[in-house]
Amino acid sequence: MRRYLRLAWLVGFVGLLPLWAQDQQKPEDKSNEKAPTEMKLVFKPNQQYFQKMTSTTNQTLKIQNQDVKQNQEQEFIFSWTVKSASPEKVELEQRIEAVRMAITIGSNRIEYDSRRKDQPENPVASFFKPLINASFTLTLDPKTNRILSVQGRDAFVSRLRDANPNMATLLGQILSEEQMKQMAEPAFAFVPTTPVAVRGSWEREVRLSLGPLGSYEAKYVYTYLGKEKKDNLELDKIEVKGSIKYRVPESAQAGGLPFRIEEGNLEAKEISGTIYFDSSKGRMASSDMTVRLAGKLTISVGDQKATVDLEQTQTTKVETFDTMPDESKKP
Repeated sequence: MRRYLRLAWLVGFVGLLPLWAQDQQKPEDKSNEKAPTEMKLVFKPNQQYFQKMTSTTNQTLKIQNQDVKQNQEQEFIFSWTVKSASPEKVELEQRIEAVRMAITIGSNRIEYDSRRKDQPENPVASFFKPLINASFTLTLDPKTNRILSVQGRDAFVSRLRDANPNMATLLGQILSEEQMKQMAEPAFAFVPTTPVAVRGSWEREVRLSLGPLGSYEAKYVYTYLGKEKKDNLELDKIEVKGSIKYRVPESAQAGGLPFRIEEGNLEAKEISGTIYFDSSKGRMASSDMTVRLAGKLTISVGDQKATVDLEQTQTTKVETFDTMPDESKKP
């Protein structure tokens, strides 16, 4: 059970990281419409808001003619506090307030919920417990919506390493400062840096290195669809489409795992979603994304090789609140 849990989690992690990997923006207005709309992030000192991210992942791995089905349910609640704001830079504190995770592999289900007391110890709890109350100070360039630096990374990685010593090398590689910046950036980077007309589009491209897990080359295309009434608010609607290509790790990067990825051709069969932006508050109101991945990985353990067939569908929803989600209705 532990062996399948670790392998399924690691392969699943390869599939999950593209959601965080959105980097260099390339605006391209393809519309001839007049009166372009400016979507601008707004930051006020001491302002605080909360985001709840929920995701469901259905994954099937075929290993040596044996199907291993894994279903994951995740919920993260983050708080964002603006520490300072100027035209040159914005400093925000991001804190992990709560985590809920459930993994079902075959007939075995393991759960963890940070808001519940007296929970049994299990592999999921040991990994996610150190996340609670972890905080980071992010410096954002408001002209480009790019994260310039992340403070708190070393303490965060140390907490995870202490709780998961068998994954120490891997955690240090995949949670580098650059990766941490890219994980935080999607909360801001979807906003175009120039005004855009209805049906105007802009792009983001990235090459994300994951050390022994390989790397991704991804492209995201955003299209502005205009204003729409939602939850009694007039919001800006943005359509998202994307593509991803996976590359196996180079030989110099291939250490740190209980197995080695020799070959792989994972590709996204679908990346699509919708983002709603609240111009009155200058932040994301909500987003919904679906990512379908499929392909093969050839892995080796010692001198033995095996082919892993992977099919994975993940749906992710993000909602923004003025106060803790469990204590209020969404504005």
